[in-house]
Amino acid sequence: MGKAISLSVIDSSAGLLSLRDEWNHLLEASPARSICLRWEWLHTWWDIYQNHGVKPRVLLLREGARLVGLAPFYLQIEKKPGIPGIRTLRFLGTGEPEEEEVASEYLDIVTLGGYEDRVAKAVWEHLCDQGSWDQIVFNDVLEDSLVLTAFRRILVSARTPVNLERTGIRYSVALPRTWQEYIARLDDGAAKRLPYKRRKFERAGRVEYKRVTEPEELDRAFDELIRLHTKRWKTRGREGVFASSRFTDYHRRLARILLPQGMLNLGLLSMDGVNIAAHYNLRHAGTEYFYQGGADVELASKYSPGVIAHVYAIEAAILDGLKRYDFMKGGTDSYKTEFGCEEGPMHNMHVFARTVRGRMLAIRAWARRHWRSHKHRGESAATAAMDQQAQ
Repeated sequence: MGKAISLSVIDSSAGLLSLRDEWNHLLEASPARSICLRWEWLHTWWDIYQNHGVKPRVLLLREGARLVGLAPFYLQIEKKPGIPGIRTLRFLGTGEPEEEEVASEYLDIVTLGGYEDRVAKAVWEHLCDQGSWDQIVFNDVLEDSLVLTAFRRILVSARTPVNLERTGIRYSVALPRTWQEYIARLDDGAAKRLPYKRRKFERAGRVEYKRVTEPEELDRAFDELIRLHTKRWKTRGREGVFASSRFTDYHRRLARILLPQGMLNLGLLSMDGVNIAAHYNLRHAGTEYFYQGGADVELASKYSPGVIAHVYAIEAAILDGLKRYDFMKGGTDSYKTEFGCEEGPMHNMHVFARTVRGRMLAIRAWARRHWRSHKHRGESAATAAMDQQAQ
């Protein structure tokens, strides 16, 4: 059984700052190893996005002096129509306004392997005893996360109101040892298309794929990423994510932190000396994450520079011995499928307290889910009727 697990709470920025080494050491030994769970990712987020008067609520779980679990929460006060002062417990890295959303994915309660049930139980007992929240919101968690396995089992056993919604698909590629093996794994169509697009591109001019390796290269390369990203989105009548000053500040600062640690792969693809595509990728624990990119839309139909940038990045990841290339979240109809991705569901989960506000939120969630289900049944029936008439 082992020693009893004790729990303490970090509720200050100074306390959060002091956790770096211990936090990352636990993460490296944990089954949950997303780049978005790194201390650097979440502390930088807190430093830039925190609102005045809001405090972190990071739960530390120890067996003796050894850190065996960590729940990176903070408490946010929200207002919804008819329900003011909602106390929402969230993961750090989430809950910012949509127009400047960092979109931290694969967040979780972090534990050492074998401690999942004990840590989940201790976290839930603490939250029940504390009672200072109306809802807990978990965004973009994976199906095999501790949140949706051990923690959710406890919620079901306690008959706690929960709303679970699918939010997207994780697209990722298990990388083999060589590029040739990777191509051989693709379906016949993609196995022909990707090499063909690459040959066509490389025959069209003087091609260079350059990855940032030195700090003095970083600012200019980031400027090019923003330029290409914004150019692509303006064709759709939008500015893109870098229109937000806080979002841009966050990633510039994060890139400076991750580059010397070998966890940044910012790549530029050029033709005849002109940058035409860029990718902003992150590396952690054997995985390369594609976070953001941009491409010259004027060349998209002819050369597919965005696709080719992924081709070079995947090849570089294989050569560097990485085990996975992760495209992160996408919709059901995504270009990412061409790269031979494995697909896994992602979810949002809302947990409702038995407070007045919590009960009101649970009722609203039930009504919304019921309305969506009714609407979907109506649309399905209408589609079936039209199919019947067409026969």
